[in-house]
Amino acid sequence: MAPVLKRPLGPEEIAPPIVATGNYLVRFDRRLSPKDQEKLLHNDMGNGRVAAASDFQSSKMNMETLVQYSEAVLLDHIGMAVLRGNDTDHTQLSLLRTNPGVMYMVPEFYVFAYDDEMSRGLSEDDDSGTYEDSLSCTWGVEAVGACACRYTGQGIKLGILDTGFDRAHPDFAGRHIKYWSAIGCDARDICGHGTHCAGTAAGPRAIANRMRYGVAPDAELHIYKVLNDSGTGTEGQMLAGVNQAMVDGCEVISMSLGRHAGQETQSNVIFDALGQAALDEGRLIIAAAGNSSRRDIAYIAPIDFPANSPTIMAVAAVDSRLSLTNFSAATPVGRTGVDIAGPGAGIFSSMPMPRRYQRLRGTSMAAPHVAGVACLWAESDPSLRAQRLWGALTSTALSLPLIDKMDVGAGLVRAPLAKLQA
Repeated sequence: MAPVLKRPLGPEEIAPPIVATGNYLVRFDRRLSPKDQEKLLHNDMGNGRVAAASDFQSSKMNMETLVQYSEAVLLDHIGMAVLRGNDTDHTQLSLLRTNPGVMYMVPEFYVFAYDDEMSRGLSEDDDSGTYEDSLSCTWGVEAVGACACRYTGQGIKLGILDTGFDRAHPDFAGRHIKYWSAIGCDARDICGHGTHCAGTAAGPRAIANRMRYGVAPDAELHIYKVLNDSGTGTEGQMLAGVNQAMVDGCEVISMSLGRHAGQETQSNVIFDALGQAALDEGRLIIAAAGNSSRRDIAYIAPIDFPANSPTIMAVAAVDSRLSLTNFSAATPVGRTGVDIAGPGAGIFSSMPMPRRYQRLRGTSMAAPHVAGVACLWAESDPSLRAQRLWGALTSTALSLPLIDKMDVGAGLVRAPLAKLQA
């Protein structure tokens, strides 16, 4: 069972936990077919059981349990696998590591929802400034120009990898939402992080005189529960979620999760390959940069994994004054900095019942704003997919000249044809 670990709550806990699971992640040679990948695992893992991603649904097991009862779990769509670690006999792992069909083998770590900002109270200043909530839209939806945009994300599949979603939320009644879980349950959301992120990216246009809080209200939501009810998961569960999102045809995949980069100076080759596989298939992965900075004490944290991969779009958070938030990570790890920024302070969105709504802040809230806008651009032009969609987002972003480009990349994400606020 995954340990219940939390992100740090203050500058005295700047370094978040970096915890290995004891398992390994493998990337196969792209020329190998799924059958060849499975055969390779069988041969080099002593003919042990090799499970498949589909076993999550049929067995109701989570990734960790599935790996415990198997030598490996094959994620054949992305050409990767999760291997069970062996503390006493490394022969099989050594055989696999030296197999010419294996490109990379790296240790697996735990990942976390970026929830350190969830429990903090917001000062009055957090909700005032350049943008304010209106009667029709929240400040974040207004700031990115979604309210002025004629596109709504219709026809675009949006994958949210997080803690799940509250199916009982009345704002989403009657809406077709697809659910999938790597945790061994029905993708329900207890902690609220996933419900909030999904609502920000694709909440309804308006419900019972409630202001609009979703950027792309008509996007087709696909919920992938890859974190448990404490907001903890494994990199293998995250990979399994992306694998399924790509199988399902999601054009945009949003992840408000990750792990601290620590002293690493390079991105992870597995995540580099994951992002590239998505781009090659016409999909774009968008990830939160991380919340570990404490700029008030001059500490700027490195961009977290997997957002620090150059093939995954890294998102910083700005407040309603379009100033960089205190917590937003920015120091490059294997890249030049973050790619783009989104609203990430005082963000009003859906939460599990009976709470129903809450304001949260973090790069977790910024990433789904960018994902929602990506859906609007994708609807506006069918040719805007993968790298071209990335280019549309960065080339039309609102420049924030008073902030270092390494901190916010191209600037604040903007919807297509959105008018700039005077």
